[in-house]
Amino acid sequence: MEFLTWLDHTFPRDFFDENVAQRALRHLGYHEKWGLFSEDYAVQRGAEGHWYECLVYEIMLDLSLQTDLIRSVVRKGNDMQEPHIATHPGQNGFFYSEKGNLTVRGNGQTIAEMDLLFVDNLGNMGFFEVITSAMGLKTFHEEVCYKKMLLGTLLGQKTVPFVLVSSVDVSQYASVQRIAEEPDCLVLITNPVEEMRDLIYEGSLRRRPERPGPHQKAVGLTPFRPQNSFDYKEVHDGNRERVVWAMLSARTDDGMEAIASVVNPLSKKIMLGTLDESGVRTMLRDRGVRIKDAVLSADDVVGCFCRVVIAFDIPAYTPVIYFKVRGKDEYLKIVLDAGGDLAFESSRTPAHTMAGFYEWLDAEKPSLHPRIAERYASLFFTRREAHPITGASSGPAGEARSPPA
Repeated sequence: MEFLTWLDHTFPRDFFDENVAQRALRHLGYHEKWGLFSEDYAVQRGAEGHWYECLVYEIMLDLSLQTDLIRSVVRKGNDMQEPHIATHPGQNGFFYSEKGNLTVRGNGQTIAEMDLLFVDNLGNMGFFEVITSAMGLKTFHEEVCYKKMLLGTLLGQKTVPFVLVSSVDVSQYASVQRIAEEPDCLVLITNPVEEMRDLIYEGSLRRRPERPGPHQKAVGLTPFRPQNSFDYKEVHDGNRERVVWAMLSARTDDGMEAIASVVNPLSKKIMLGTLDESGVRTMLRDRGVRIKDAVLSADDVVGCFCRVVIAFDIPAYTPVIYFKVRGKDEYLKIVLDAGGDLAFESSRTPAHTMAGFYEWLDAEKPSLHPRIAERYASLFFTRREAHPITGASSGPAGEARSPPA
């Protein structure tokens, strides 16, 4: 691809342009700027990561003026000109986040976020991912493939260019090597972000960054509209019906292949429905659920929670269960931990950051037959050779009590 070849030769790996480095600061908030010099390592690394992402954006704005191979670069961060639109069910397509990040929403949820979006000379939209760490690369290839498929489906593109920019050498990681082998993909390794950050000094943070004038190739995100029909809830509901049918009709030895064969991969998660008390006991027949310092049995779960929704994530095909706390607008998200046990991971509430997802999660769901609960457990849970742990809670089995705070 001509654009990627040009970018491979043109993008600066050894970056020491103080003006562009300072310009990238304007996308960071006050506390995030000072976080670049924090003594807290985690805070400093988080600020560095965001600044480096904004630096790549500013570099691409400059490079776009040097070639006809870049038709436009999508504004982000402090350059966002459209008002932020709060999430709500039914939203599908391109939206800015509250902080000016570039996202795709499906039924009001963020199903993909891209660090940078651009349009090449052929009219194809492509995207960048920008990283400063090798952490989280295990599923990176799958995430990139999903975003390529999503953009291609929305915009009717056969080609979706992708560029990975990293300030650490990730070229030996299997997931990155797989990306480099994909068509229309480019991996760029720059000098370390710690070296580039030396272009910023504490005195420069006290300056009020100047807002650049109009950029002839910068465009907004929201004018991009899906060319193909895209109703994420409709895709999800169709997936759910096919998966339930497959779970009821497939032979036991068909395994996960029978499920994967009927799934439209545009879905990131499939919520199968709710379980009644019989379904919960069937699903948790031989296992407990660890919530902080307690292990709850099936009877405990029935007593503590008023609703149980079972789901699974795609493309990893890993189980996710949501327990609604009695008397609260809160669900506990339960996943398999590294040891293969069901364990509490985090909460889901109507907070604005996840309002769209919470509303969808809390909406009326089909009630599932215990046979589905049994099939779900056999497909998604690790088979156990050890003794069952039902009733192994920190209180008497079946004793109704609130989940640990």
